Amino acid sequence: MCIFYTQWLLGYKELLKNRNSKQFYIKRLFRIFPLYLIEVLGFAVLLVFFSTLGSKEYIMGSHFWKYIFWNYVTLNFLYPSLPGVFSGNAVNGALWTIKVELGFYLILPLIVHVLNRLQTKRKQNVFLLVIYVFSVLWNFLLTAFAERLGIPRQISYQLPGFMSFFGSGMVYVYNDEELHKIDRILIIPSFLLFVLHYFTNTEFLLPFVLTVIVMFLGSRIRFLSEIGCPVDYSYAMYLFHFPLITIFTSLGFFIQTPVFAILVIILSVLGMVFIAEKYIQQKLNLFIK
Repeated sequence: MCIFYTQWLLGYKELLKNRNSKQFYIKRLFRIFPLYLIEVLGFAVLLVFFSTLGSKEYIMGSHFWKYIFWNYVTLNFLYPSLPGVFSGNAVNGALWTIKVELGFYLILPLIVHVLNRLQTKRKQNVFLLVIYVFSVLWNFLLTAFAERLGIPRQISYQLPGFMSFFGSGMVYVYNDEELHKIDRILIIPSFLLFVLHYFTNTEFLLPFVLTVIVMFLGSRIRFLSEIGCPVDYSYAMYLFHFPLITIFTSLGFFIQTPVFAILVIILSVLGMVFIAEKYIQQKLNLFIK
């Protein structure tokens, strides 16, 4: 959620700066899909070496191509696994949030339009509070009553279920100066509430307190504030970390040499992220400017 909170905040700031919905959509699509499509196909091919099936049976089987198709259209939950790989577990369990992010970007211009029409900061904050409360209630009620209503519980985790995270980020954008003055006061109760939510199993305040923590760390701690400048690596890290961790886990590295495994995973993720951003994403950024 921290990574996608960052992506949503960056997307919102980009739209505020651009004011051009068409250009905004083009930039967001070029930011999301090229690396996403490469990740899906690349790991699908790589994992032939980790499958219990033969290479021909693996590649030519319908399951492999269904995995490619359904992941390419972002409906990852329909085919999260590859044949004979990781005992049927998901290849990249983080990808389910892609469709949530795409949904958010579709409605973002509308939300910004409403906020601009409201004019006063007070009305804007009330509107964002309504989004926050509705989002949290959506998640809570559908999680609690999904079985009784006969609907999939996963619906609670789709939009507008996660709009509370985005709304919290927008509150910070609209009230940056005011919140920056009191973030030292907010950080301790926010951290305590963040820890407490694991014991109480309630997430009503989680989006806001997580936003406070991320913004505090990003603005108050110097070396953290410089991460992602001038290049934002968060999206590529999100794409690549899960399958790499799963690969090393399947090889038993965490059991044999846990410290060495963690170090290798960090270096592997950073290496892939650097190559993806420098030699793919930056070239695309030049193309769409």
